Amino acid sequence: MLPAFRGGALPRRSIILFWALVAAVPVAYIAGQVIASSRNVAFWDEFSSLDFVLRLDSHGNWPDLIARFFATDNEHRTFTTRLVFALNYWLTGAINFHVIGAIGNASLVALCACLLAATQGAERRLRLAVLLAFGLFQLEPFEAFVWSGASIDHFQVLFLSGAALIALQRGTRPALLGAALLALLATLTLAQGATTWPVGAAMLVRQRRWRALAGWSALCAVVMADYLYGFEIYPSHRLTSFSPAHLAQLAEYWLALLGSPPVLGQRALAPYAGALLLVALAWLLRRGTWAREPVMMPVALFAIGSLALVAVGRLEVAGPGMVNSRYLVLGALAWTAVAFMLLEHFTPAAHPFRLLAAVLPVLALFNVGADVRFSPLAHVMVDARDRAALTFQQFGEDGHGVFRLHPVDGTAAEVLAQARYRGIYRLPRYSELQSFPLAQPSTRIVSCLDLVTANRRVVTVEGWATIPGEASRRGHTYLVLRSAHSFLVYSTLTLPRGDVVLAYHDPGWELSGFRAVIGCNQLPKEDFEVGVLIADGEHAEFKIMPDRLLLAAAEPVAARIAAGQ
Repeated sequence: MLPAFRGGALPRRSIILFWALVAAVPVAYIAGQVIASSRNVAFWDEFSSLDFVLRLDSHGNWPDLIARFFATDNEHRTFTTRLVFALNYWLTGAINFHVIGAIGNASLVALCACLLAATQGAERRLRLAVLLAFGLFQLEPFEAFVWSGASIDHFQVLFLSGAALIALQRGTRPALLGAALLALLATLTLAQGATTWPVGAAMLVRQRRWRALAGWSALCAVVMADYLYGFEIYPSHRLTSFSPAHLAQLAEYWLALLGSPPVLGQRALAPYAGALLLVALAWLLRRGTWAREPVMMPVALFAIGSLALVAVGRLEVAGPGMVNSRYLVLGALAWTAVAFMLLEHFTPAAHPFRLLAAVLPVLALFNVGADVRFSPLAHVMVDARDRAALTFQQFGEDGHGVFRLHPVDGTAAEVLAQARYRGIYRLPRYSELQSFPLAQPSTRIVSCLDLVTANRRVVTVEGWATIPGEASRRGHTYLVLRSAHSFLVYSTLTLPRGDVVLAYHDPGWELSGFRAVIGCNQLPKEDFEVGVLIADGEHAEFKIMPDRLLLAAAEPVAARIAAGQ
């Protein structure tokens, strides 16, 4: 058992360092996952934002410009997201989805920093830091972590709303004005940001700040009237019935949204966990916890109320059995806030970390379990985006593979063509020329090339390669093109190959797949042998396969495959 600050054997500095390191572990893991999965690729909803920037670039008049910023998109007015894209474009002249994703994920970090800054006392801050780290930095909301199109909305609204509630608690007039501005921005990020207003009103009622409440309520009325002006609910999102049975289904779905995080998305158990969360919250309210936790209680109420809005908006389109990953961050925030309030209620002043040490194994089990449970789904999403981008590069249009850049035919090709023509954005190359001058022939590599082909635009090579006894790793497999005059090595995109794992009964070969797409204008007109190279630090070894890529003909389209030569 870890000693307390008072009377313990360990010095205060050592204990602070220990708990800080504990909190850093899940944050560092998620940071690594975010960095590894980041792509400068426009995918699905991001095409709407890219099209918005293209329209900005058309230099319309000011009324049109303002209308574009505040236009509705799928029941949301995503003003702040559009503002981030516009600033990215105005400051750099281009759109970079690495930057967009970084800003989105940084919003979650900023929320945690604000909550910690608003918490008094080093001991309380450390306890909150540990709960925030283990509760929020896990892969249940993988969509928001690995997809900039989700993080820029779903993490940003949490930061804006949380910061608004923290500012409102300060009780000063400048803080009230700042809270109102933040609440406005939250409302103009996602619809659930509007929950900030009623929660803020409840805070002002508790503080008996009646004049502030009147101003807050008046501004809320103006904001919501403007928000709803010209507002229309998509037909597929509308509640089709208000019968008792349908309302009961809605309530059950809301409870499932609330309860999904602790049960790792187990849909049958989620409503019971959601009911347990509400019981715990009611118990805390009856014990007067709001007075002792004037920030965390409103944050919990915001998250719970936001999920009620999500339930109303998503029940018809998603169905009662589906809980989208990006909404799990709201449930995780609610559970983290309630868990912190419970921990504070039962933690004795004489032993500030005894209870936290006791529940740490439970927190670790949840965090690791969530990562293990949702990591494959995160990889599927990243793989879907990568395959869609590579297929587009291969064929010059969307829809030729299982995965698409955009669900509507022609949208990806049209938007990407305009963005590239105006110099705003272009799909990145996945295969770049590399240098391994000390690479040696290998007798250890086991590999297979499933596809070697060329058209007027690109050369495409796909397959798998690994070294028996060693686990395959992302970014360590390269394509080799060897001719009488050239030895070219190109980076490839790592692809999961579950079929290889099943065939060879080795889970270490999961990341043995690769695909390379190389523009014909990057290659000399020579006849190439095709091979693979596996690198580990400065060591690199390669294997030449039987396949041949014949590009010496006058027309690149005349490239042929001569297997077995």
